[in-house]
Amino acid sequence: MPSVPLINSDNFSRLLSDPMQPSGQWALIYFCASWCQPCKTMQPIYLQLTDYFSDNGTHFGGRINFGGSINFGIVDIAQSPTIAPQYGIKSVPSIALFHDSRLVDLMAGEYRLSQLITQIENRLLCSH
Repeated sequence: MPSVPLINSDNFSRLLSDPMQPSGQWALIYFCASWCQPCKTMQPIYLQLTDYFSDNGTHFGGRINFGGSINFGIVDIAQSPTIAPQYGIKSVPSIALFHDSRLVDLMAGEYRLSQLITQIENRLLCSH
């Protein structure tokens, strides 16, 4: 399982747009809060999601090749309260998918792992 960094206001934009990487960068960010019980339920699912999308590089499950890589991060909205409102994120847990620093998909609430994988793979395929 990859190590997933805790993101704050200082390093959020760097995660979305790393100057050392080519354009076409993706980021899958988990917005949560330590006081939120559904967030505690969803965090292991998010970590499984990061596992799924990092294990096979750009060839997830042998099914797709979108020609990029995905950065991962966790934002605790209690510790970094200014990030979520910038992107219209009003509830936690939420998983946000960014492409080249632009929010392209938002999954708010609780999901099964299979639902998240399908939704994210569809978005990655549509972008290619």
